[in-house]
Parts: sequence; C-alpha cells; structure tokens
Amino acid sequence: MADVPALETFVAVARAGSVVGAAERLARTQPSISARLSALESAWATKLFRRHARGMALTPEGARLLPLAEAALQSLGALDRAAGLPVAGHHELRIGAGDALGREVVPRAMARLLRKRPNVSIRVLEGPGPRLLEALRAGEIDLALAVGVAPGESAGVEFETLLSSPVELLAPSTERAGREIPLDRLRDRRLVTLQRGSGFRRHLEDAFNAAGVPFWPAVEVGNLSLVRRFVAAGLGVAPVPAIAFARDLGDPRLTRGRLRGVPPVSYGLARRVGVPLTEAAEQFVALLKR
Repeated sequence: MADVPALETFVAVARAGSVVGAAERLARTQPSISARLSALESAWATKLFRRHARGMALTPEGARLLPLAEAALQSLGALDRAAGLPVAGHHELRIGAGDALGREVVPRAMARLLRKRPNVSIRVLEGPGPRLLEALRAGEIDLALAVGVAPGESAGVEFETLLSSPVELLAPSTERAGREIPLDRLRDRRLVTLQRGSGFRRHLEDAFNAAGVPFWPAVEVGNLSLVRRFVAAGLGVAPVPAIAFARDLGDPRLTRGRLRGVPPVSYGLARRVGVPLTEAAEQFVALLKR
C-alpha cells in the first residue's frame, strides 16, 4: 500500500518532469526520490514513468493513476485540517447543564452571548452529572456544567472548577428556621431531595455522613423546581444550592436560611481532552467566568 511520502514523490516527479526537479520541490536527495519511486512501482506492480533525454514522462498507466494520487493527497490534507476542528459548527453552542446552573447562571450567560453573536444556534441538554458526562464523551455536547466529577467519571474529560455555592435550607414559611440552621437539626426532619444520580445529592450525602446525621429522604424528585414546590406544599424541608435561587424574588410560602455543616458545593466545566471548542463555546465559557 502506498504511503504519503511515496504519493508525494510520484506527484512531484510527474509535475516536475524529472527526479532532479522533484528532489528540489520536496527538499530531498535524488537517490531518496529514486528509491521511493522504485518502491512504489514495485508495490503497485506498475511502471509509472519512462526515461527520456530531458527527464521522466508518465506511462499511460502512470497518467491514469496520477489524478487518483493527487485526489488522495488532497483528501488526506482535508482530513488533517478537519482533525483540528470541533464537531459543532462555527456558530453552534452545544452544552449540558444541571438544574442548579440551568435555572439562572446559564440563561444569563447565554443572553450576553446572543447580544454579541445573535446568529448562534444553541442546544442545551439538561440532566444529572453522569448523563451529561456520557453525552460529552459521545460528542453530543461540547461542554458539561455540573458538580465536580466523581472518581471513575474523569476518563477522557478535563474538569475546571467554575464557581462554588453555599447550601441553604428551604422550609415552609410556617416555620421560623432562622438565618443559620445547624445540620444536626435535620436529624428527624422530612427531607425533600433530588433523586439518586445527582451530583448535588451526592454532595449532601457526603456531608450528612461526615456529620453523623442520617440521610433519609422522605420525598425524591427530579429537579430543583419540584423540590421548591414540594417544600412550599409543606411536604418537608430541602437543602438546596443557593445559586439556584440567587435571584428568586421569594415565595410567601417559603423561608430560607444558611445550612451550617454542609460545605459549599463546587460546580465546574467539563470538556473532552484534546478536543477544541467552537468560537461560540469559548466566548460562552468566558462569559460564565465573569
């Protein structure tokens, strides 16, 4: 099978009309050009050139193969150029985000991006961290915004911490929770939490276990909007990331206070190792960091 240097030699000799000219074009010695050409003719079992007084002329077989060789080199060049480009188009933004950042942080950054690039096409995949990382590795999205990557989830992914959020407690307004609530006070309370698989839930489980407080959710739901509604309905109390409700105007049915004993939860940006981002995605990341 012909390799790239052999094809380049074949094309250079054909275009230059001589081994000397091909050697100059390729910055190679004349013996190396002759050796490559001879090896290619042997591999193809085809005489490609005939010698004459002024140099080299293509045989009919060589003339037939020349455009195919040139097309092969052009295709390989296009392949090399495409290898340095992201899968998404130049004006595409494909991201995955969990519910906490998807409520306020992501839409705010997207609005800023659209003011700069009104023609950007946006696709957002929402879901728990493991699902987003799976989509990231599969090339369905170019960025994933989620709680820090757990052990065993980092293969092929690089993770950069983006921001951290304190953890608050949502409670029905009939309660006077106070500005700060010790974690131990939740020992016998009905908890409303996200379902298993959520990075934030994993963060809570670790904090409860470290404090020696049993973690027994009474109600498990799929997103933070439902958590909020269930607490407002009086079905329990809920630890939540403060950033998810940072601009919430408030609900007379709810009260909120800082939950002491649970460390801030970190959110980060995950991308595939060695895969470049589109220009739109790069600008979106810069806006998120502001």
